[in-house]
Amino acid sequence: MRFLLLAYLWMQACLSFAKESETFPEITQTEPGLFRFGEILIDQKKRKFLFPAVCNQTTGLVEYALVHENGKVHESLFRTPVNPRLIHACLLLLKESPHPGFFKSLSGSKGNLPKFRSIQISAEWEHNGTSHSQAISPMVLNQNDGRQLQGNSFIFTGSRMIEGSYLAEEDGSIVAIYHDNRATINSMDEQSDSDDVWIANAANMPPKDLPVNICFQLQSKE
Repeated sequence: MRFLLLAYLWMQACLSFAKESETFPEITQTEPGLFRFGEILIDQKKRKFLFPAVCNQTTGLVEYALVHENGKVHESLFRTPVNPRLIHACLLLLKESPHPGFFKSLSGSKGNLPKFRSIQISAEWEHNGTSHSQAISPMVLNQNDGRQLQGNSFIFTGSRMIEGSYLAEEDGSIVAIYHDNRATINSMDEQSDSDDVWIANAANMPPKDLPVNICFQLQSKE
């Protein structure tokens, strides 16, 4: 119940994300430690949550791993009906702190970024009777040198806000591969400062238009 109270209080604070108050989904407990938040299933004990998405593209240049279905779908591996604000809310509910200083740190030398807490993001799906689970990083290739996106590179930066507007919600940008201070999640890979080197790796992806679940696994609290 303490978790539910925290959720309620946080959702009240979240109303400042928008110029006009909006209604958040009700948080309900389905089992001990498991909560339903709209289309998101939160596992409080394991510090993870998952939600539905669709494989959006398996070839070509990508700037995002995940966007809202009304966002930049022509540049993203996956699309989801889940609002970016709800994903931000889940991260805070699981006591994950954003790193807004990440973009300021980019002015330093490459390879010398401070140690930020990373989030493991993966996709889970079934196809032809077989279950699959794959981290996002191997789904993205650097077309210049053939390497995969650096593992454990995704961090919670939080989106910029201007005059009460949560910009990730306006753009639909949730998980960025190319640095985007309007997205909720960003990549620490040293070449994520370029928008023309990352391509989808079809060999590690589900078929196009296949429904999947996107899973955010947070590090355990020390």
